[in-house]
Amino acid sequence: MAAKKQTVENAFESATAFTSDAFKEGYEKFATGSNSFADFQKGSLEAWMQSANIVAKGFEKAATEQASFAKDRFEDSVAVVKAASTSKSVQEAIELQSDFARTAFEKNLAFANTLADHWNGVAKEASEPMTKRYSEFVEMVQSYRA
Repeated sequence: MAAKKQTVENAFESATAFTSDAFKEGYEKFATGSNSFADFQKGSLEAWMQSANIVAKGFEKAATEQASFAKDRFEDSVAVVKAASTSKSVQEAIELQSDFARTAFEKNLAFANTLADHWNGVAKEASEPMTKRYSEFVEMVQSYRA
């Protein structure tokens, strides 16, 4: 009988312990948490937009560089064709063409490396805002645990 009485008393104490002050305190914590979560989401959206802008600018710069590179290669091709057409012998024309092919390969390889470096830089720069937000998220979660 004593065990049953203890249980009933515990249940009554638990039910009466939830007062309007406790409810108010709990609601205020919930509201504060909801507001901070909404602010965090807003900051995350801003970070995502910042990253997207960095990537868009990266595409713009890459497209400009590629167009310039293609124009320069076309002009080089025209110059070699003109030079080969005015050459004094077939051997001279073949040498011009061979030099052009070697130079074009080297320039293409250098440009590929330039583009790879460009995209590597864009990826690093674009990931910074999101990495920062992730760190802030971890800190926020840890602050709620405390």
